[in-house]
Amino acid sequence: MGRIEKEDKMTNTTIKTDRLTLDRIRSEDADDLIEIFRHKQVKATYMLPDLDDDASAHELFERIRVMSERSDKYVRGIYLKNKLIGIINDTEITNSSIELGYAIHPDFHSKGYATEALKAMIDYLWERGFDEIVAGAFEENAASIRVMEKCGMTRLSKVDSIDYREKSHNCVYFSIKRANATAI
Repeated sequence: MGRIEKEDKMTNTTIKTDRLTLDRIRSEDADDLIEIFRHKQVKATYMLPDLDDDASAHELFERIRVMSERSDKYVRGIYLKNKLIGIINDTEITNSSIELGYAIHPDFHSKGYATEALKAMIDYLWERGFDEIVAGAFEENAASIRVMEKCGMTRLSKVDSIDYREKSHNCVYFSIKRANATAI
């Protein structure tokens, strides 16, 4: 699971693990990503605008697809046998620290894919010179918290109160620093 192959061509970086490929998002994957974003379980934990109409859904997809091609962004589709099953993306970059978000279609939950993708992205980001990788989750999202722990991340004291979808959530944060990278 820890084997990573990479192909660098300016804005094209493909990360491969034993089971997954993290790659730029392809135009033909619009329906799959929109389905992920519209799924009730994903919308409950991955902060998204409402995508009730097709125009706004396709507009969001196109913005994300374009970001996945930029060399200054870390946005990748998570592919299993050439099928888009999720997304991993930067949410904030500050100096040598980067915060990530991720979502996997619920049909592919509990199979280790989120952990595998996050570990691969962490390894890739170490190679890119980042010293700290942070991720957050709503406190009630035990599965995502477990993913971060499996990746060697430790809980920070930082907690944000976030109002999302007419509910207040405590967002907890986890971090791994380069010195801890050998723990992965």
